[in-house]
Amino acid sequence: MRDSDRNSRSEKRENKYGKAGCRLDGAITILTTISVMLILSLVLVSLESARQQGAVTMVRMNTQMAAESVLGEYYAPLFDEYGLYGLYGTDIEEELRSYLEASAKPSEASGKTSDYGYAYEIADVALARSVGLLYGGASICKNQMIEEGAVSGAQDLAEMLLRAVNLLKDSESVVDVLDRQQKVELQLSKYDEKMLELMKWIDGLETDKTGVVFQKDGTVKTHSQFVKRAVNGTVSAESVHMNNEAVFRQLESKYTNITAEANAVAKLLAAVTTADDDRWTLIQYRHAKLAVAVQAASIGAEKALPIIDELIELQDTMRPMVREYEKFLENMKSAVDEDLYESLESTLKTMKTYVGLTPDAKTYDFAGMKATLSNDYAILSEVRSMVTITPKLLTEWKTLYSVLPNKVTGYSLDHLEIDYSLLRKSSASETSFWAMVKSAVTSGIVGGVYSDDTELSKTSIWFQPNLPSTMSLGDLDSLYVFPELEEGGSVGVGLLKSLLQGNLLRNLMNRLADGIVEMSEKILLIAYMADHMSCFADSSFSGVMHYEQEYLLYGSRSDSANQKSATKSILGIRVLMNILHVFTDTAKKAEALAVATELLSVIPLPILIKLTEYVILVIWAVQNAYLETAELIAGKSVPLAVTSESFQLSLTEAVSMTKAKRLERAEQYVAEKGFRIGYRQYLLLLMMFRSSDTLTVRALDLIQLNIRAKYEPKFLIRDCVYGFEATVTADIPALYTGVAFGDDQGADITEYSIQEKCAVSY
Repeated sequence: MRDSDRNSRSEKRENKYGKAGCRLDGAITILTTISVMLILSLVLVSLESARQQGAVTMVRMNTQMAAESVLGEYYAPLFDEYGLYGLYGTDIEEELRSYLEASAKPSEASGKTSDYGYAYEIADVALARSVGLLYGGASICKNQMIEEGAVSGAQDLAEMLLRAVNLLKDSESVVDVLDRQQKVELQLSKYDEKMLELMKWIDGLETDKTGVVFQKDGTVKTHSQFVKRAVNGTVSAESVHMNNEAVFRQLESKYTNITAEANAVAKLLAAVTTADDDRWTLIQYRHAKLAVAVQAASIGAEKALPIIDELIELQDTMRPMVREYEKFLENMKSAVDEDLYESLESTLKTMKTYVGLTPDAKTYDFAGMKATLSNDYAILSEVRSMVTITPKLLTEWKTLYSVLPNKVTGYSLDHLEIDYSLLRKSSASETSFWAMVKSAVTSGIVGGVYSDDTELSKTSIWFQPNLPSTMSLGDLDSLYVFPELEEGGSVGVGLLKSLLQGNLLRNLMNRLADGIVEMSEKILLIAYMADHMSCFADSSFSGVMHYEQEYLLYGSRSDSANQKSATKSILGIRVLMNILHVFTDTAKKAEALAVATELLSVIPLPILIKLTEYVILVIWAVQNAYLETAELIAGKSVPLAVTSESFQLSLTEAVSMTKAKRLERAEQYVAEKGFRIGYRQYLLLLMMFRSSDTLTVRALDLIQLNIRAKYEPKFLIRDCVYGFEATVTADIPALYTGVAFGDDQGADITEYSIQEKCAVSY
């Protein structure tokens, strides 16, 4: 065969079977089949994937809707009565499952037989976490209350509260000044007390803490042992440095010129030669008189020296304090009333005189006093040792008196001047008005703002450990409650000190929120309390406790205890506002000073008279505050700021005011024009100074108590749910794919598992 023929047949064979020798039409069929299968598989997988994604979306959507539907079943009494959202008594997992099963196969739920491509089975519902209403210290409830307060409207309340707070805030600078002044004056009053002691040991006037003691006949009660009992020179008012003639005349017989007595005895002894001389009686009398005077003066000097040391130390201690107060007062000049500033300046001059900071003013020379007394005490001690034992022999007498006159020549009363120019017995105690003032100053006044027919609620609650307030730390600070202002108690001389020292107004102001947002939220919270809680001023009550707003403030389990605490707090604010008025009212200060001067004319010391003036002003202010509080309890409203026009009592009325008179005046009171607030508004104002958290948890106490009494005996606010997180597991059957590609086992896929999480809250 020729090569050309062979090659031709070979080419034909390759064209029919290919180089491998197989038929090409069979290979194409297999390839086409595989391609179609792959394409079909891809389509089915895509369909299954789309169906799965659709199922995931449906499960996610239905889970969220189910969760929101569960929360939609909020506890109706809690919302209807108090506007708070909370889920109570609900099995969340069971409710979620119920909602999800209804949406998983809608055809079955509706009774239809049509297929639903996204139908799924609920495999598991698990609650991951729930958040109760008390979570975060009840902050959730507080926020809901604030929102509810905003809905109820609080514009008028906000205006009232901010105006009232601003009035109190404006008073803060006055309180600062009075506080600082009184701290200095209270220290200086120790100076006056020491001066009273010094009067006793230097000048022989009997004294106590109330002043120089006078006898019934109007004369000064005197003391036998004092420095000026011994005088070196002629006895006169000038020589003993006594600038009160009446007191000098009373003491004149007690003074002894020890130099004259010593010289007289020495002269008599020079003329005596025998023991039976008639002049011995006179010698012994004069000797005894000299000895008594020396001993009395020595004791007086011994007692006076440490008092003078204390006075010097007090001056040294007080001098920088007075300087500091002077600078403080200069800085406060623009912040206080002009009349008040002038009064404060006048008092400052007295303070500076006390501590020797006024060069031109007459003041006591304690250094000179100490030098004189130290010298006198040394002389008196030596002379006292010489005359204590009476000589027996004539020679002993002559020896003693040969040196004794020279021993007393250095004795002096220089620098021992004390001012008694204003000292006299007061005529005040002889009249009924003065007697009442004196009684008020020494023993205080009696309170009382409730009429006898006022019936306070006797409601109280037993201790309940599940109350929300027992689960948090309360705000326990007092709100203007002074022990001295207890009903039936007394207002003594310490009230002003306890009121001003520590500056209670500033402490309360510090309790207010610093920012505008916080202040606004506080007002909205108070608006909620005013809208949902009752108080003493209401005519009817629906809750377990009647005085609910009072409970918010004080937290006692007794209605009456809470109401009385509220009354004392209101009285405290009224006392503060009245004290600020009387201490800045020129006419009232002048009247009180005149009364104090008359009452304490037995105390010729300015600071003690000043402090007594303060006590009179405090009593005056407190009596007016009691009257205002009685008016508030009676349902009246009174101006928050006190003015000369709104101040109701004269001093005579203040010291003679009885409970019966006060209550009668309260019933007859007609409100003045201007910014006034009543009992209810005072409670809301006091809430401004109480912690928001405290108000919230105590409000929840009342809410729980009332719902238990009216709806559900076992209701606990702590069991109310505000939000929750849950995990839902759903299974969806496989429709378009059944083979697990890549699975060595070759197991068929019958379903897919979907897991979704949800988190919802009100």
